[in-house]
Amino acid sequence: MNKLSARLSWGALLVVSVAVSASVSPPDPLPPHVDLLQARSPITHHGQRKLLVDVANTGKRLVAVGEAGLVMLSQDGGVAWSQSPTPTSVMLTAVHFPSAQSGWAAGHDGVILATHDGGVTWARQFDGRQGDQQMLEAARAQLARLPASRAGTPEAPSNLRMALEDAVAGSQAAVEAGPSRPLLAVRFANDKTGFAAGSFGQLFTTDDGGKHWSYIGDRLDNAEGLHLNALTLSADGHVYIAAEAGTVFVSTDMGRSWTRSNTGYKGHLYGVLALPGDALLAYGFNGHLFRSTDGGQAWKPLLSPTMKSIVSATMLNGAALLVDEEGQLLTSPDQGENWALMGQRLPVRRVGAMTLVLSTWSKPHGALAFDVLTVGLGGANRHALP
Repeated sequence: MNKLSARLSWGALLVVSVAVSASVSPPDPLPPHVDLLQARSPITHHGQRKLLVDVANTGKRLVAVGEAGLVMLSQDGGVAWSQSPTPTSVMLTAVHFPSAQSGWAAGHDGVILATHDGGVTWARQFDGRQGDQQMLEAARAQLARLPASRAGTPEAPSNLRMALEDAVAGSQAAVEAGPSRPLLAVRFANDKTGFAAGSFGQLFTTDDGGKHWSYIGDRLDNAEGLHLNALTLSADGHVYIAAEAGTVFVSTDMGRSWTRSNTGYKGHLYGVLALPGDALLAYGFNGHLFRSTDGGQAWKPLLSPTMKSIVSATMLNGAALLVDEEGQLLTSPDQGENWALMGQRLPVRRVGAMTLVLSTWSKPHGALAFDVLTVGLGGANRHALP
């Protein structure tokens, strides 16, 4: 197992191991020696049954992304699906729409795609060639800023210097080898300002809708290059990054500066959910749950009713709703303090993400009713909530 596969696990959104799983139907074949980053996505008639990794509800349609550059659209809440062509055949791992028309998708080889017609057409804005070069330049600049060793003194290099020297060497190798590092998350605050994050500390931002992306991973206290698994933008404008080694990075000024907090856990975190009020919930590998009430600086472990990795979260009628990798829903009615299983496990294969879909309007009670739509190894599946 190579270094990337060893550190990226299932909760990093099915990126490595699942893509080559024998249980996944292979994408339509491409000619040999094709650059998947440059090749257009293969046409398929059964895209909703293939590996889908993430899904967004734009308010007007569902947009799901996955293997081989696949983008699938549904106008009817997940009953019927159609494919939208994209300019790449690499795995897409994340999708986000800050508005009904404008959306972004990110994936393997550092690719970022954008749409401004609700997901019908997509254009490539960025990929790992630019990203790797920016990371190399940033690592060299950080190393150059360290105080020089005193002449004639056999000083051992500091841990920071060794980490930065490794970062320069790794970035140089990545540039020479070509794009390979996956992006795992993308989130936009509006149609202009957004972030993309991924493996080995990749973090990029844009303030012009993706016309220009800039590397800002060197603003994090992340000399070891932790994988950045998920991004959350809260209603108050704070940005949270769920990372490996039980780490959460927090920015209160839209990415200009960051603080690093630790949950006390050493495994992967796969997301942060902003709860009503000031509470935050971090979730991850083997069902681990943590709660913060001070903006993500300190975390308290919670008793979790599942030992499976929790991969997606949302709010439902004021209550928190989570789903684990095997389709078990969890809910908390009290700001994330206590958790319980919700119904039986959904009849799905491995789950990558979920979203809520409007079901019916209950006139007697004056409340909206929702179904849950999951994506994963079995494609897209809609379920009535227990």
